[in-house]
Amino acid sequence: MSAEAAFQSGLLDHLRTDAGVAAVLGERVFDLPRSGVRYPFLYLGRVESDAADASESRLIELRQTLLIRGRRDDAEAIKQALGAIRAALDAAPLALAPPYQAIHARVVYADLFSTSDSRALQGLVRVRALLQTQGDTP
Repeated sequence: MSAEAAFQSGLLDHLRTDAGVAAVLGERVFDLPRSGVRYPFLYLGRVESDAADASESRLIELRQTLLIRGRRDDAEAIKQALGAIRAALDAAPLALAPPYQAIHARVVYADLFSTSDSRALQGLVRVRALLQTQGDTP
């Protein structure tokens, strides 16, 4: 499994089991956008990764975008979801599939904006994480 896949899987599992995120989004946390799902819902967007090796450790810096799709009248719920995601990542470390472990993961940017569809709103969260291969020490 790649570092990107391990991170995305661990992040989704973490958000799905967080009480604050569940209070706002319920079970509507997905890897890909879905049709026919009640709004608002969260799904994975772009992921970027770079080697960030240090000394004798293999480190990977990841930047994951999360997207929250909603209707105009979901603005307050999307704002609550943005806060819940931030709180979820501040509250506990992410558990990742071996051989990866998250040294840290935090929200570095959040936004709520209109889309070209005048009926829709989009929330955006960027998460920055630093991963290492288990057994390495930073």
